[in-house]
Amino acid sequence: MSFNLAGSLDPHGGPVLRSEIVRNSITIQELDSVTSTASGFIDLGVTAWPVLGHVKALQTNAGVGLDTTGIAGAESGTFVGTFLTASNNQTVAKVRAAVDVSKMTLYSVNPNAAIATTTGSDLLGFHTDIAGETTTSESSATTATAQYTIWGVDPLTAANQIVSICESQVFGHVGTGLVT
Repeated sequence: MSFNLAGSLDPHGGPVLRSEIVRNSITIQELDSVTSTASGFIDLGVTAWPVLGHVKALQTNAGVGLDTTGIAGAESGTFVGTFLTASNNQTVAKVRAAVDVSKMTLYSVNPNAAIATTTGSDLLGFHTDIAGETTTSESSATTATAQYTIWGVDPLTAANQIVSICESQVFGHVGTGLVT
């Protein structure tokens, strides 16, 4: 399960991309929810931090697409959207993630439990946090601020929510300005 693109609230539809170096020794995949923690590098999304964005592409430091999984001995051509960064990625390999930081991009995501188990997890105007980089926490649905805004149930996949970033590391969130 993971986040999937579901559209945009921007009439132009384009993402707002930042290319940043990925933290050492993590397995990262396209469309993962990511953050920039105290390390200053791209890290997998966690509930404790605002959302930086979602990985649109993984690439070399020169901006070229990857061709292996990053696992030692992996053959050229094995890359399928997931990459294991080296233990020295931040200083040597510098594999990067092109991250869509826009609060206008819509995602379809399957929560970590059946949708509508918690009041509001299927309703427009509620918010939710992530349970991990690939899923939202169904039990965190709230009318208070959380990492994602819920736009309702995905009309194409009834088990999924449509969400967009609410608590953004780049653009802040309503009522509090930039998140630090």
